[in-house]
Parts: sequence; C-alpha cells; structure tokens
Amino acid sequence: MVKQAVKEAFILILAAVGIALAVYAVRPDKIGGIPAAVDQGAVRQSPTESGFSEISIEEALGLYEEKSIIFADARHAADFEAGHIKGAVHLYTADQGIWLTEFLAVTDPAAVIVTYCDGEDCHLATELADLLFINGFDNVRYLKNGWTRWREGGYPVESSNAGG
Repeated sequence: MVKQAVKEAFILILAAVGIALAVYAVRPDKIGGIPAAVDQGAVRQSPTESGFSEISIEEALGLYEEKSIIFADARHAADFEAGHIKGAVHLYTADQGIWLTEFLAVTDPAAVIVTYCDGEDCHLATELADLLFINGFDNVRYLKNGWTRWREGGYPVESSNAGG
C-alpha cells in the first residue's frame, strides 16, 4: 500500500515537472536570472567582468565638488540615518523592491553614481554597484571603505536623525 502511494506520488511529481517545463518553453516572457548583486556569494570586482570599478577618495571628492555625482549609500537604514555623505541617497540592496523602480524612473542612466558602505571588507557597495550596472547605469563606481574614509577626511556629512 505504501509502496503504491510512493509510486503514484513520484509519477505525479514527474508529470507536474514535465508540464511546468513545457509551459515555460512556450512562454514569451521568460523568467530572468537572479541579479548577482542580490547573491550573497562572491562579488565580482573586475571592471571587465562587472562593468564598474573602484574610485579613489580624491576622484570622488572632485566629482562631489563639481556637483556631478550621485552618492549612493549601501548601508542599513540605521547607519544611513546616523550619518552619511551630504546629499547621498539611501539604496540598500535588500530593500531594492521598495526603491529600484522609482530610482530607475527618475535617474539619468548616464549619471555618475558612486556607491559606498563602511569597512574594508564591506561588500554592500559592490553589490549595489553591480545591481545598478545591470539595470542600465554605465557610470557606476564604488568607494571602498567609503564612509570611514570620507568622514575621516573631514568632507561634508549629514545625519537624518533629529538629534544628529
């Protein structure tokens, strides 16, 4: 009896998989792959593989002073609210469902965007740079250990906290 039930369940599963594959094969709107920026695995950092590269603090400051840059803070909301580069936008990759569509709609794809997070080993800036690049932004850079280096350089910062 149990053997027969297992056999029937196996046949049903095979049939369901077969039907699903057949339907997917004829779909005109194939499901895309998961963006690498969301993947918690290794982050590609070579500009030839990813389309974005690291920027120096001096280059970032120069673009900031020319007002020809968008800084994108990739850190958690609490960190952003505690302090960030003056004028930066908060784009936390885990919350991309909330901000991505609007950001794509209002931001020029030719804009120079510099992503940053905090810490030498922080991967959030490169994940965000990759996400923006795969969504059509060609002028994306990341600033390694950006928040600490920017703050320690005495460059303009601001806080979203009422007391900050």
